[in-house]
Amino acid sequence: MTHETIIKELEDYCRATGLKPSTVCVRALNDSRYVARHQRRLAALNRDANKIRQYMADNPAPAGTDQVAAE
Repeated sequence: MTHETIIKELEDYCRATGLKPSTVCVRALNDSRYVARHQRRLAALNRDANKIRQYMADNPAPAGTDQVAAE
């Protein structure tokens, strides 16, 4: 299970029940900010992953090597 999965499940549940995600999280976790906090974390993870991928694309490993020594 990923964080994206539980957020989607929560959103689906909220659509079906008419409850707000914060209400469900207060009742289940006593934490009304759970969804907002995890959405920010997911956004940061995605942003960081994109930066790492871009760095690797801009700085490919030398041809014929499987690993590059750490700097």
